[in-house]
Amino acid sequence: MSLQFIMGNSGSGKSYCLYDTVVREAIENPDKNYLVIVPEQFTMQTQKELVRLHPRHGIMNIDVLSFGRLAHRIFEEVGGNRRIVLDDIGKSLLLRKAEGDMEGELKVLGSNIRRLGYISEVKSVISEFTQYDVGAEELERVMESGEIGPQLYWKLHDIQKLQEKFGEYLQGKYITGEELLDVFSAVVQQSEILKDSVVVLDGFTGFTPVQNRMLGQHIKICRKVTVTVTIDQREDPYQLKHKYQLFTLSKQMVTGLDLHDYHDEYHYPSFQC
Repeated sequence: MSLQFIMGNSGSGKSYCLYDTVVREAIENPDKNYLVIVPEQFTMQTQKELVRLHPRHGIMNIDVLSFGRLAHRIFEEVGGNRRIVLDDIGKSLLLRKAEGDMEGELKVLGSNIRRLGYISEVKSVISEFTQYDVGAEELERVMESGEIGPQLYWKLHDIQKLQEKFGEYLQGKYITGEELLDVFSAVVQQSEILKDSVVVLDGFTGFTPVQNRMLGQHIKICRKVTVTVTIDQREDPYQLKHKYQLFTLSKQMVTGLDLHDYHDEYHYPSFQC
């Protein structure tokens, strides 16, 4: 039960170091599960690379998954999500219905939301708010701060109203991809697949708060969690002074894994490749 980082410059061989270690350990421990988590667009490429590195060109106890595919895999095992997962089209249709039901209440967005592509932009904003835990209270706090202009104030007001109505439509029936990981976090510790398995993450520039919470649950139950981080060896990955610092995203990834609650139970070795 440990969290490890493989750190190095771009092109220094972090992924090779990680995959080579996974292949060797998977051969030595055929009864253990090895889960390689990468962004959705890299799953096929990663599978090919692991098969190429494996001396037998087979990865029987290694699975390459994205966060979404991993969530569905665990739901199939333990249950926990009976709601329909909405895709982008479904979210756009629900937002269009919300806008129709709130006609006259939207001060700024109401006159623009029927323009081509506008509803897609609103959907993207609400999706990002969900990923970064920005809800009605956070929006209210910004709106009441007095630090924003009237145009932005009324835009946030409209988005807040749409977000609330959108949430009402989802209640008990649907779930978005952004919310899926929170539901997944709640059932992680019931999974036999994850129990005592090795989870490695590669190709990420950072994690959202929802993903950080999910990784915290993984560290409780998995034998080891390893993350690759792109950062120069001369940089201190644990010192984040301001957001314009060099390698800010990488430092936020390292410091953002807020695992202080488990500090006495887990150790945090760091490796350079």
